Amino acid sequence: MNKNFTIPAFAEPITGLPDTPTCAANELKRRFQAPADEVRTAHNALAEAHETLGAKVEGIVAETFAGAIHENMFDEELAEKLNGKADETSVTEQMAAEATAREALENANSNAHSSLQRDIAAKCTIATGTFTATGDTMEITLPFTPTAVVLSSESYDTFMVPQGYKSNYNSVIAAELRGNKVIMHSTPLLNTAGRLCYYLALQ
Repeated sequence: MNKNFTIPAFAEPITGLPDTPTCAANELKRRFQAPADEVRTAHNALAEAHETLGAKVEGIVAETFAGAIHENMFDEELAEKLNGKADETSVTEQMAAEATAREALENANSNAHSSLQRDIAAKCTIATGTFTATGDTMEITLPFTPTAVVLSSESYDTFMVPQGYKSNYNSVIAAELRGNKVIMHSTPLLNTAGRLCYYLALQ
């Protein structure tokens, strides 16, 4: 029976948080981690399915090609049997047929695995990280161009900056998102020298 390992939607998406979350720091960290945990669970299930499929492939080959010749079988006893029951041509043809069947099955499995990995990656592209504020205007380069980035620190409320927008603090631009770069301006909001800050980028 085929199993569906796709993740149509996260149970607790980060985008479900308000622009200015009011939850405690530990709960916010848990919400940041929740999507990654869902991806890990799906990936582990996929790995187990991959291992099970490998065992089934071995069974199919053994059942389809009874007496199939494997490399570790070439000993003196086998050589004597081959000399009495088969000629070189028939053995070569049997080995070629086995190799062709195995290659076809492995290719099908590899293609299915790659397709699932691409589907998971397309639905779950996030990036998290930390940076130390300098107090001056600074840039944080992200690994991709997100639709929004969430910024926070241990001692300040969390806020979100959508792509192409600017976040203001007391009518002063505090941060903005341009392509794959977060621009932190020299304002008291987060950007206090030495303060450890966090980001979560959402594609």
